[in-house]
Amino acid sequence: MARLVEALNRFFGRVEILALGLENERSAAEAALAKGMPLDAREHARTILSVLPDSAVGLALWADAAEDAWLDQEVVTALADLAKRVPWRADVWLRLGRAGQRVGWDGARDALERATAAPEERDAARLALLDLCDLDLAAGDPARAQRWLDRIPAPLSTVPDRDAALRRAECALAHGDLDGARAAAAILGEPTAIEGRAALVLARLALAEAGAAAGAAAAALPPADLARALDLGLRALVLDVPGAAELCASLVAASRDVLVVDRVRRVVRAAGALDEPTWAAAFAFAEGRRDDARQALARGLSAGDRAAAAALLRMAVETRDLGALDALAARAADVDLRGGAAPPLPPDLSRLRDAARRASEGQGSEALDALDAVTGEGAAWADDMRRAIARAWIPAAEGAAAPRAAAWGDVLRELARTAKLLDRLDLLAATEALAVERERPLRAAVVGEFNAGKSTFLNALLGEDVAPTGVLPTTATLHWVAWAPDPFARIVVRGGQDRVVPHAALKDTLRALAAAGAKVARVFIYAPIERLKRVEILDTPGFNAPDPDHIAEARRAFDEAHVAIWLLDAPQAMKESERRVLSEISALGVPVQILANKADRLKPDALETVLAHVRDSLAASAITSLTPPIAFSARLSLKGRLGDEAALAASGWAEVEALFAEQIVDASDALRERALRRKAGRIAAELAQAAAARAAEDREAGRRARAEADRLRASAAYLRRDRRTIAAAIDKALEPARRELAADLRPIAALPEERKRADAGVRAYVQERLVTRLSWPLSAEIARAARAGVEPGARAAGGVEEASAAAPSPRAAAHVRAVLMGMVAVHDAPDELAARSIEGVVEAAIDAFAMALSAEAEAPVPPAASAAIELRAQALRAAFEAPEAPPAGA
Repeated sequence: MARLVEALNRFFGRVEILALGLENERSAAEAALAKGMPLDAREHARTILSVLPDSAVGLALWADAAEDAWLDQEVVTALADLAKRVPWRADVWLRLGRAGQRVGWDGARDALERATAAPEERDAARLALLDLCDLDLAAGDPARAQRWLDRIPAPLSTVPDRDAALRRAECALAHGDLDGARAAAAILGEPTAIEGRAALVLARLALAEAGAAAGAAAAALPPADLARALDLGLRALVLDVPGAAELCASLVAASRDVLVVDRVRRVVRAAGALDEPTWAAAFAFAEGRRDDARQALARGLSAGDRAAAAALLRMAVETRDLGALDALAARAADVDLRGGAAPPLPPDLSRLRDAARRASEGQGSEALDALDAVTGEGAAWADDMRRAIARAWIPAAEGAAAPRAAAWGDVLRELARTAKLLDRLDLLAATEALAVERERPLRAAVVGEFNAGKSTFLNALLGEDVAPTGVLPTTATLHWVAWAPDPFARIVVRGGQDRVVPHAALKDTLRALAAAGAKVARVFIYAPIERLKRVEILDTPGFNAPDPDHIAEARRAFDEAHVAIWLLDAPQAMKESERRVLSEISALGVPVQILANKADRLKPDALETVLAHVRDSLAASAITSLTPPIAFSARLSLKGRLGDEAALAASGWAEVEALFAEQIVDASDALRERALRRKAGRIAAELAQAAAARAAEDREAGRRARAEADRLRASAAYLRRDRRTIAAAIDKALEPARRELAADLRPIAALPEERKRADAGVRAYVQERLVTRLSWPLSAEIARAARAGVEPGARAAGGVEEASAAAPSPRAAAHVRAVLMGMVAVHDAPDELAARSIEGVVEAAIDAFAMALSAEAEAPVPPAASAAIELRAQALRAAFEAPEAPPAGA
């Protein structure tokens, strides 16, 4: 930065110094500074000030000399006095703020803020904004830091502002905004050997990106990503960049790679820092000595070492160590009680502790709510917690063992909450249906092709003739057989009234409805059969029935059923059409039991050949049956169940009955659990997809809002910078509007001058006409100029689209209107304004317009809740998709 005295010599004459014979002192002071003799220059400056205490040149010489001599307290004193003499000089305020920071002066921030308010001195104002950003980043306030960066005008050249990009990347990383960090890092490019701060930013970005992709802490990162982050971090460490030691220590703490740990140890040993608490703890963590690590950091905390606190925080995040967080929180509380000063736990990490406590107490939903607000560096840990909570709700089955029941109350509440937030009423209804399904008996669907004997099998299973049978596809829709104290059937007719009939009238009623062209939606058959209290049966239409509606109804049974019983026609078992549908059922995850009906039509050796063919076909198609396929006769079984002992003995029903009891009735809880998981998993997957789409929309909306805010800031900066040139052009462009105004004011010209000035009505008329004629054209011209300044292609006029794009916002137009009203209010002869140039007024209007644009750019955009919704939905989907654990000892 240029010396102050060089800059001020151009603005302040040396008449007083020459008149008082101090020119030699001034020349000697400047010569001493040039020769690197700041103490001599300081004495000459003090000599000048002893004679001329308020000399701006003398104060500038003193400040330059004291700064070269590292006498920062004197720099502050000299610059504070100089700022009173030249309060419009941004460079003076900038240097005062920087010197004030070095000595801990309370007015340092205020001085920097004063420096930012000098738009004519772009370089000094920009440096002050960067310094203020650094202050807020160091204070842990990235949102405020970002606002300082947003005030930096776009560069006039095509060369990007790397200093601003560096800080934008730091702000984005602090917010957990990887997209923003990547965009800023792209401007930085590869750092040079001496750009330690940029190297540190890129190291943090590499860790964040790899962690986001792997969903893991540093310990689980791919070796290539870890190596790059470590290379960049060590470069920053060697250059003594603040924060580099903490980053490298956290990498060491999370690493189990002996080579990585040894490499860092050699660097730290060369720096003589092995015994520092941060590094002692890092190497202890790396070697698995967590207690030793915490003790080392506790010693640093007890000694008031804030670096130890920062290291413990970072290591806690990287190693997911709640114990370390508890130690920090306890230390902060203890020091606070004793009236000391300890760094408090950051809000995000406090929320993590609270979420962990709630989760350990079984309050999973409340823990997820606490995690919703966690962003920045704690975001990956928060996502790990979300997934752990979801996995605890949905424990994985171990091998062939039945899965433990999920925490369905929590799971269904989370699904319903997400469905409501995403306005997915269909999925909300499906979730509520699952809540009802949990309390209902197991559902077994009897499926197969037309004429496979499904309804006969069902009647045999129940021991009563309740399901319609016949040579035609009588089951045209889903027949739901359930328990009731009295036998009856309810026929649900689409667009008509339900029919309630006794069992004996069911077949005739269905035929009559079919003849009348009525569409039956579903048939519910109720019977006081004890087995139906534990298992409800779904009798389905045949898959090869001639009516496509029958096939659609059969497929709907897959969504309803917990288990499927597929009946094959033994004489023609496992046709290609059957294999195709069975594969579809298997892909849906519905357990299937294969039964070969009509075994009485085949001889024993032919039946064995059929069963072998069925087994081979199932294996070739990767279809699994609960138990090996069983052959039987549903016709003989029904006769036997109705009293024919000989038919029962010849039917093979005993094996089917045992299978049904052991594999379905006795396993009903496990089968229902798996079905509920299957259905809830589909809901979770749809919700996760919808949440991802909503979050992507919101991210795009946020990107557009940020781009628009950047455009507004750039427009405001352009208007302020070139307002004189713009004002001259706009003043000429307003000629037509001024001619119209002159015509409006012509009747006033004949009035006496005294009345023009004294008559309130005349003045009000002039104000109304002037504002009406000029406010919109002036606002529109400024808006057009602002747009053209940042979008050169927009200079071409014409077209409705161009005009609407250049239309001023209501806020900006109101600011311009206020300027015009103020001009009329203070002007002695407002009627004369139509005949003269108003270039000065236009300049004021441009400033007001720019102020409105800046205010619009700073309008906060409320964060969308969709990001948290997406993370929770993804965690629940991942829990449902988690593979089953292997059997113990496998």
